[in-house]
Amino acid sequence: MEDLKTIVKGTKAKLTHVCYGIVYYQIETGNHKYQLEINSMEDEFKTTYLEPEFKAIILMRWIRKGIENGTFIQLI
Repeated sequence: MEDLKTIVKGTKAKLTHVCYGIVYYQIETGNHKYQLEINSMEDEFKTTYLEPEFKAIILMRWIRKGIENGTFIQLI
C-alpha cells in the first residue's frame, strides 16, 4: 500500500455504491486502486454531504481511519 500522501495527492474519490449505511468510494492512484468504506451513521459523517466525487484529500480523515481499522483496502 502506498503512503497516505501519495494516495490523496491529485487523486479523486468516486462513489461506487451505498449498502446498509456504508458508503463506498474508490480512489485510483497511478499504481493502485483502493476502496474506502465510510459508516454514514457515525456522528462525524452526519454533517457531510454525499457527493458522487470528492478530491481524495477531502476524505483524508476517513482514509487515515480506514488504514488504521482495515476499512481502506487495496483492490489492485
